[in-house]
Amino acid sequence: MTAPLRLGVVGTGIGHSLSPRLHAKALELSGIPGNYAIFDCADADAARDVFAKLRTGELDGLNVTTPFKALALATADAWLRIAHHKAGVFTLPANTLFMQENRLVAASTDGPGLAAALLGAQVDLVGKRVLLLGAGGAGQAIAAELLALGAAQLRVANRSPEPAAALVARLNTIWPRHALAQPWGDARGLTGVDVVVHATRLGHGQTATAAAVTDLPAALDWLPWAAWAARPPLLADLLYAAGPTPLQALAQARGLPLDGRLAAAAIEEPRIHPEPREPIGILQYFGESMLAHQAARAFQLWTGARVDAARLRAAIVPAATSCT
Repeated sequence: MTAPLRLGVVGTGIGHSLSPRLHAKALELSGIPGNYAIFDCADADAARDVFAKLRTGELDGLNVTTPFKALALATADAWLRIAHHKAGVFTLPANTLFMQENRLVAASTDGPGLAAALLGAQVDLVGKRVLLLGAGGAGQAIAAELLALGAAQLRVANRSPEPAAALVARLNTIWPRHALAQPWGDARGLTGVDVVVHATRLGHGQTATAAAVTDLPAALDWLPWAAWAARPPLLADLLYAAGPTPLQALAQARGLPLDGRLAAAAIEEPRIHPEPREPIGILQYFGESMLAHQAARAFQLWTGARVDAARLRAAIVPAATSCT
């Protein structure tokens, strides 16, 4: 009898993680025995100890989240390249680790997860102007994907300017003159953006309680909310929570409407490119959709088994949801 798979997620402050529910469903759908644990690590040394369990055979696969994605890449022996990123020259902080031929391999499923979630929501980025909030692990992982999907311009804003400048420099070596650093707190040039992608930790793990939403304006009131209310861009929040995220609630309070295109379960791999819709409003349940697609791809890397991301997403998004 095959030994049960031992999987898990490594990060800090991740007690709210939905990954155990996603991968429990993946194990069920695939008929593969196994379990999935949370490794909440206080520091890099503790995370390294968990990574080492892959080399010793105590674990079979790991997801990695904040703040250990860059550490995962640095610890690995090899990087699994993503073909459409210009021959793989754009390496990314890793969110997936596994052993292959006695090597610890790092991969990122963030970009493919983002692409699949956008396609499932009928979002076409070709020719669009995109604002990316956050240049940390998640922001770095999806920035190249946003340009690979055809964005005409990508503005990157980060509370610390150095990571944004470094990320933009790397992006422009592959997509010349397509990326630029947007100073945090400076709204110039943002009134006409088509898509806003939130990838910071502001509101991480929180639902839209009054206190959580109250904390955000000091950090985000510099954004051109009044102009966006008149011409709403699509807001895709990578965070997820048991209800609207604080940013989603803040955006709605500032006049952005809800966008219901993800209220129904996304399909995993649309065979026909859907008719693109104009970006407008707050794309609810986007973080959950992207997470489900990430999980499906990580599970395939670990096991070779394909699972339907829509069925994984259904395990974490209530069946009777409404965006109206």
